[in-house]
Formats: sequence, C-alpha cells, structure tokens
Amino acid sequence: MSKLKKTLIILFVAVGLTSCDVINQIAQMANFANCSFNFNSVNQIQMLGVNLSKGMTKSDLNAAQLLTLANAVIKKELPVTFNVNLDVKNPNAIAAAMSKMDYILTLNGKQVVSTTLSKAINVPANSTNTVSIPITTDLFQLFSGESADAIINLAFKLAGASSDPVNVGLKVKPYITINNQQLAYPDFISMNKVLN
Repeated sequence: MSKLKKTLIILFVAVGLTSCDVINQIAQMANFANCSFNFNSVNQIQMLGVNLSKGMTKSDLNAAQLLTLANAVIKKELPVTFNVNLDVKNPNAIAAAMSKMDYILTLNGKQVVSTTLSKAINVPANSTNTVSIPITTDLFQLFSGESADAIINLAFKLAGASSDPVNVGLKVKPYITINNQQLAYPDFISMNKVLN
C-alpha cells in the first residue's frame, strides 16, 4: 500500500469522516497515487519583456531591445518569465483532484524557485490535463558567478536557440483540502527535461 493511501485511511479513521462529499474528495486525492506526471514543455518565454520565439537568438533583437539588454547587463538584472507545462494523466475510472501544488524548479542544477501553485486542478477520468506553472526569475541573480554572455545565452537556450542543452528539473507535491485540512502527497514527484 502506498504512503498516500495509508495516510488517507488514517485520516479517515481519525476524524470520523462520513460525509459523501468528503469521502469523494478522499477518493479523488487517492487517485493521484495512480496518476502519472510528465514534463511536457517550456513556453511563453520572455526576457526583459521581449517574447523569445522558438530558435530566436541575440542577433534577432532590434536596436532598442539591444540597448535595453545592454542596460540590464550594466545593472546586472535579467528578469525572465516562462511557463513550465506539466501533463497529468489520470488512468482511473473517476476524477482526480488537488487543491494546490508545491513545486521546485531547477535550471542546470541551480534552484530557480520553490513555491506553491495555489489553484485547484481537476483531471477527469481516463484523461490528461496540461498544467501550466508560471516561473519568474532573474538570471543574473541566479547565475551570478557566470559571464554576462553565458547568462544571456541561457535565456535564448530556453527558447531552443542552441544545441547546447539546458537541464530543467521539476519537483511537485499535490495537496487536497479535506474537512478544512490540507493533506499533502507524501513525497515530491521528480521530473526532468533536457531542452535543446
């Protein structure tokens, strides 16, 4: 028996839950023990407010954008935003649901963010839902020991501009609210994707 299912049974007995609604919530959370989580893609990449399309390189920037980039290098600030897309496949005969999800993201082994996606996610029976996780970071702060060129190139690598791969790691932990209590999946679920 999985850790999650043991935890759910203990919770059920401990608080004496009999409500059909609550029992259904427990069943939906238990279904996450059978769901598979797969790293789909990274998209909607923006650097200094500039959309980085697939394969875009520094030479594709216009004069105004290059000036903005030069100023960012002087200030040692390079804000980047992007979405990490996660596929959640539910092979069960009934829906799986969670109320929120903790996540940790790394780029080339460096932790970018550790926070919570505070929105309910429902995956219908025998279906796959794609969950978009918004990421905001400053690459200069994250990779402060590297050269400006290396840091700028990393942003373009996220958009697939180089054969030099970027290793993106993702860990997630789902939660569900049962009888006003937050119940977490016992362990983080780890995934990895190499972008090139």
